[in-house]
Amino acid sequence: MKEKYLKCLIVIVVIIIGGLFIYQNINKENKPLPEVKLKEIVNKNKSFAIMIQNENGYKEYNSDTWPGNGYKFKEFKCIDNNGDEIKEAVTYEEGKITLTTNKTVYCTVYFDYKGTINILRENDSNKNLSSDIQGDMYRYQGTDDVPNWICFGTSNLSECTNETNSDGDSIPDGIDKYMYRIIGVTEEGQLYLLKETFLKEGETNKFKWNTKNLISDCLGETCEWPNTDMYKRLNGEASNGNPIFINNGEYEYMSQDTEWYNLIGDHNWMYGDTNNTSSLVAFNGNEMYAIETGKTKTKRIWPDEETQTTCSSDNPCTEKEYTWSKSTNAKIGLMYMHDIDYAYTGGNPGNDTNIKNSWVHFQKDEYNTSPNLEWLTTRFASFGAASWAYVAARRVNDDGALNASTLTLELGARPVFYLESSVKIASGSGTKSNPYILDVQE
Repeated sequence: MKEKYLKCLIVIVVIIIGGLFIYQNINKENKPLPEVKLKEIVNKNKSFAIMIQNENGYKEYNSDTWPGNGYKFKEFKCIDNNGDEIKEAVTYEEGKITLTTNKTVYCTVYFDYKGTINILRENDSNKNLSSDIQGDMYRYQGTDDVPNWICFGTSNLSECTNETNSDGDSIPDGIDKYMYRIIGVTEEGQLYLLKETFLKEGETNKFKWNTKNLISDCLGETCEWPNTDMYKRLNGEASNGNPIFINNGEYEYMSQDTEWYNLIGDHNWMYGDTNNTSSLVAFNGNEMYAIETGKTKTKRIWPDEETQTTCSSDNPCTEKEYTWSKSTNAKIGLMYMHDIDYAYTGGNPGNDTNIKNSWVHFQKDEYNTSPNLEWLTTRFASFGAASWAYVAARRVNDDGALNASTLTLELGARPVFYLESSVKIASGSGTKSNPYILDVQE
């Protein structure tokens, strides 16, 4: 009888090991468990299932490993063959969950998303992510070992960090194609990303801001940001050249309607001019943010469009007060001057040397050695002496200076974009060797 009894007795002990921490304060992004019958959420072909939180509630997690450090344990539920919940046998102690019962059971473990900002702060031991809002978001600020590395375009860590150099240059293939940096995160959890290396198209990695640069050709809105070749080519249009980011075969993950493309949110990008060269303004994040969002006036050199068609020594252009007031809705942009300034500790670099030492500088990680200049979104307007007839845009120099070049010069370009707030970090710690991996089903 004893032997028969033992055969009939099924004891299932499920021990979840790995330091599953239960937080007393549930993050504001957590959502309640769906009100469905347990027998409907458990696949009875499996004795064990994992559900992770997403924007619609929960989805099944299909992997041979536990959810990454972007998730925290929420709840453990089990049912028997009749669909009745088993409660009394579940215990939690010292990071382990133990289930003991004399019934055949089917169990589901729920994990909640920790929240993007919380994940970033957990891995920010040196406090590089600002504690307060800096120009509409929490921003990474500092010089060395800033933990804001993130993969985009692949969920495969080894693919993203691949050290192969198939084209013979100094940039590893994985980093050149998939590695990005997090400029900051909004209060809503939108990550603002910057490509680590310059864009490529075949053998070239330098591009014109625009193919027109004479003031006589640029009166009105002709050479303003939404009408430029750079803007159009970044956003998937052919304009005096093929697309260089969206719909560029070099970055197949940026083809329209791919999973990765759809993670990028549309954004209202403000645009305008400033010829202010004072270091107290140009190297100050707050000052430049106010200018580049239309909160304060700036100045630019521009002709009187009612009386002038260009600038000349006989009819020079004059410096006028000017306020940014226009925006365009798109997925892709370039950095602003305030993005460069805010990336330095405290958001006020003060000089070009500090810009060069900041994590955001295009040569900080010893990549992007050529070309040695990088385009920004901000335009300068008429460049140089008041009699010059050329239009220029802002750039970052290899020495950290924030200067300007005529629109037809070919410089490096690194795209920036905002992810949708629903996008979640699955794993990683933000280091170059262990960058953040996004929760994307490819």
